[in-house]
Amino acid sequence: MPRFFMKATLRPEKEQAYIDEHDNIYPEVSSGLKAAGVINLHIWKDGLSLYMLIEMKDGCDLSVFGEGSEYRKSSPRVVEWEEKMATEFHGGWTQIQEVHSSDSW
Repeated sequence: MPRFFMKATLRPEKEQAYIDEHDNIYPEVSSGLKAAGVINLHIWKDGLSLYMLIEMKDGCDLSVFGEGSEYRKSSPRVVEWEEKMATEFHGGWTQIQEVHSSDSW
């Protein structure tokens, strides 16, 4: 199962609003993520640092979220959500390189 770890920096004045938004994710976003191959998605917060782990179905990668993707085309609410997150709450996600995994032990 492919997995991706990402980081972002939360805008200081938006901490609680970000949490509140994620307590009420648009149904179109949830269903779009599942249709794009997301099995699990977790976000952690440490101060202003955000960390996201995405686990996906085999054969899927982060390209399923990009501009023009089926995920983005699935609903205007998806575009609204993604633009809101990237402009109001943080400047976007950066992928962190995995250097070790115990998966093969």
